Amino acid sequence: MATTMVSMDPTEGLSLGGQPASHQLRVSRDTTNQLVEHIVGTTECRDLTDELGRGVVADITAECVALAADVLDSGRQPSAPQLDRLRRAAGKWARIGVPLAPIQHAFHEGFSVGLRLVALHAVDGEHEALVDGAVLMFGLLDVVSEAVSSAYLDEYKAVAVQGQDQAHAVVTALLGGDPAASAVAERNGTELAASYEVVAVHFPPHADETGAPGAREAAASRKLQTISAAMSDYFSPAPPLAILSPSGGTILIPDAAEHAAEELVSLLTDAGGVLVSAAAATAIPERVPGAAENAYELLRLVQRLSYRPGVYRIADLALEFQIARPGVGRRHLKRMLDPLRRVPDLLPTLEVFVSTEANRKKAATQLVVHPNTVDYRLKRIEQITGIDPMKSSGLRALHAALIADSLDPKKPT
Repeated sequence: MATTMVSMDPTEGLSLGGQPASHQLRVSRDTTNQLVEHIVGTTECRDLTDELGRGVVADITAECVALAADVLDSGRQPSAPQLDRLRRAAGKWARIGVPLAPIQHAFHEGFSVGLRLVALHAVDGEHEALVDGAVLMFGLLDVVSEAVSSAYLDEYKAVAVQGQDQAHAVVTALLGGDPAASAVAERNGTELAASYEVVAVHFPPHADETGAPGAREAAASRKLQTISAAMSDYFSPAPPLAILSPSGGTILIPDAAEHAAEELVSLLTDAGGVLVSAAAATAIPERVPGAAENAYELLRLVQRLSYRPGVYRIADLALEFQIARPGVGRRHLKRMLDPLRRVPDLLPTLEVFVSTEANRKKAATQLVVHPNTVDYRLKRIEQITGIDPMKSSGLRALHAALIADSLDPKKPT
């Protein structure tokens, strides 16, 4: 907090134009009204300009005018208890969601006009007194700004933590299949949606998550903070609920609009500076636990297959999902590739050919060979396995075999 003080005789106070510098602030009601009109007229924040907000602005302006008059008379900045009313107002603004920037702007505008009103009474030869008055007023602005900002941020953090705890309680109840989930939501000031898009997300390490353990943890925490902040700004049509850690977690999007999960994951990718992988499933509240289980199984599948980041649903991975089930079919698919393991270059060529969607020229470019070489190797694959990768039916079978093979842990070579 600022400790600005001007050396002056406290029995006389600061004088301008033959009268106390505080005179205009103490005796004229028009001063407060003028300040209020200026503040309201220079902000676009409706919370400060509607009928209720205008009344609060008038009360706080009157409080600041009184503080300014006392400072000009005493040369001393107000004590902490004298700022309690401003702190309470700032806390209330934080609770109801008034942005901090227009609040700070309003205080600066008010003090600017107040300083001009005080300076109007200065006459020739009072330069030093005028400077002293300006120093006192700027010191008061510093003290008031610090008190208001700190009180606002303290309350904002408390509200954020409370909101996070409330969201956690609802998500935990839904994921746990709690029969009282509706009551839990009601106790936390909300109600259950008709359905939820259940999104399992994975956040890979950020480039900054390197070095000593402390540095890694700090970078991971920053990543999570930016991701959480971005998610708090997302509505589709209601804000999502989530339980997240630096490596991922579960997000529930109430009554999700079409492509809501994709939009949200794109937003989180940009905010966190990492490529987010996700799997999504939609369910009514009673079936959220099953949907979450399926979403996480899909997400693990995406990671095991090293698929590109993005949002996946069962419709995208139906083949992979079925092949991932242990059994005779999966073992048979995997054995289809065994003959190719004994011939150099054939299995890598098949993998690239499949990944390029059967485009032999793209496959040749990736393999750094001539397209004719790709053709020769594909013909050898047909001769060895009896399956033609150039036919759609054969390509599907070999693709399925590659998926089955990639799902099994590789033996060390």
